[in-house]
Amino acid sequence: MPDPYTQLLEWRRAEGAARGLAKLPLEFYDTTRSFLAEVRKTFEAELRANPGGKKGDLARQTHSRASQVARDIVEARMSKVLSVAFQASVGGSRDIPNALPEERALFDRVVDVLRGHRTAVAPFLESTAVAGASAPIVAAPPEVLGTGHPTSAPSTPPDAPRLAYVRVLKDGPTVEMGKETLELRAEDVLALPEERANLLVKSGLAERIRRDERPVTT
Repeated sequence: MPDPYTQLLEWRRAEGAARGLAKLPLEFYDTTRSFLAEVRKTFEAELRANPGGKKGDLARQTHSRASQVARDIVEARMSKVLSVAFQASVGGSRDIPNALPEERALFDRVVDVLRGHRTAVAPFLESTAVAGASAPIVAAPPEVLGTGHPTSAPSTPPDAPRLAYVRVLKDGPTVEMGKETLELRAEDVLALPEERANLLVKSGLAERIRRDERPVTT
């Protein structure tokens, strides 16, 4: 098993090479904090006892280098957490693989802050999401799937939102869209409000089948 300083170097290499969060032990923050505190205690004691001694100076240099390595890891992970949190705040997935408990807590707080800020300063951005929230996500009717026969549409208000039909191309993670949560499964056909259908199509997760001209009913 590598010594704590060598282990920090390996974790920094892993973090730098990973697009998302690298997999670190759950106790990463506690063990790193304890290691740096112990090294600091050692060099301070050595320098008090022998100000010109090499042992104390070596311990001081080790503490300085280890602190920088730890800072690199922590700041790299913070940057990744903040990036995913922003995407989640505008409707992306809240899944954040390999997040440590401390990072998950940070992620949740940042998402809440960003959503609150967005709603407070730009409520007009939420207008379509609010309108779409009343439009349920439903399975496509038989005529879209190529079975059965079209039936007459029920009477609906003229200002009700309209549906767009999409076919899911591949299994994917759970996606939060406004107040709705979608579980994407390949070959499923979904009827969604237009703006939500566009998001899935642009992301490559689904393909459009056809535009349904009937309004959504609740």
